[in-house]
Order: sequence, then C-alpha cells, then structure tokens
Amino acid sequence: MCIRVRFAPIGSAPVFDPATQTIALPPGLDRSHTVTAVRAVLAELAIPQPQFGALCYCGASLDLSPRIPQQRTGEQAVTHGA
Repeated sequence: MCIRVRFAPIGSAPVFDPATQTIALPPGLDRSHTVTAVRAVLAELAIPQPQFGALCYCGASLDLSPRIPQQRTGEQAVTHGA
C-alpha cells in the first residue's frame, strides 16, 4: 500500500499530499463516511475503484481500520487496574 490516510483538522493539511502520498480527512468520520471520502479523493486522482472498499494506485487495499495505541501493561497499571 503506497497511499496512507490520516485525520487532520479541516484546512490544516492538503486533502492529498503527493510528497508523502497521504490523504487527510477530517477527524470524527465514521467508517462508512471514511471509505466514501477516501474513494472520492482517489477518484479525483483517477485511480479506478472496485465496487467495495478502496484501492491504492498500486492495487493494494487501503487499510482504513482505526489505529489503537499500544496500552500500558506495566506492573503498576496491572496492579492498580488502570
């Protein structure tokens, strides 16, 4: 996958940055709106899209699942139930 997706406040980043191959979307979109927005940007870039999902120009599926940060599992977090 060559194109990445990130969430940024509207106006703080270009919708598509060709230098970093990044699509910037507004935060707070649910999954279905995220897919629709990414597909719209890719269509503007003349990248053909399948009926479902979103494909990079290299043909790989874009991973639009949310990134969940690694949780603490240290001794203190476990003993205090944090």
